[in-house]
Amino acid sequence: LTNFKPLLKMRRIITTIAVAIATICTINAQEIKLGARAGVNFATLPSDEVIATVLVTTTTVKTEYGFRTGFHFGAFAEYGFNDKLFLEAGISYSSQGAKLKSIETTTKSPLGTVSGKVNVDDTTTILNQLNVPIWLKYDFAGFRPKVGLNFGYLANMKTKTSDKTESVDPDKRFDFGIGIGAEYNLDMGLFFDANFTYGLTNLSNNNDAPLKNRVIQIGVGYKF
Repeated sequence: LTNFKPLLKMRRIITTIAVAIATICTINAQEIKLGARAGVNFATLPSDEVIATVLVTTTTVKTEYGFRTGFHFGAFAEYGFNDKLFLEAGISYSSQGAKLKSIETTTKSPLGTVSGKVNVDDTTTILNQLNVPIWLKYDFAGFRPKVGLNFGYLANMKTKTSDKTESVDPDKRFDFGIGIGAEYNLDMGLFFDANFTYGLTNLSNNNDAPLKNRVIQIGVGYKF
């Protein structure tokens, strides 16, 4: 039963947002627009440094990540308080993660320092998430800068090498982050957007090797 608790919590969050959107629609249906968007992700994770000391010898392992290309798609509702200020809430599926670039090891002892760096380009961390982004936007003749919050649920985590892909059981499932972005709207309902989400939640229990999402999204969508 405990395995279903994270799903039940995510369901309650989505239900709360849906009820809020439905309430707004009831109050002023003319100010609501529904829409869908899809696009490409450029995601990465923060580089980490692990230090281990045994007697008089200290070893430091630094891992550097690069960007992984993924995708996102979803639907949303946009409420206009007036012709300038807008609130958007939605749900989307997003394939995130990072590509491992290099691992650098440095060992210090009374005999001296030994270091080495290995370039790695065949190992990828994949984080597939269900996200609930909420944006506050201000309009300048169709151009809308925005700031917001992102609530995420890590559906699955995988590591991929050149010869195999393995599923990994994550330490944490729920993600939280802040975001900035902008979109440009055409009169026909078509729009283009670019967003950056900065994850604040460490999805790993290891603070020395954090899993915090860093995601750039570029997409296109349509409002009905």
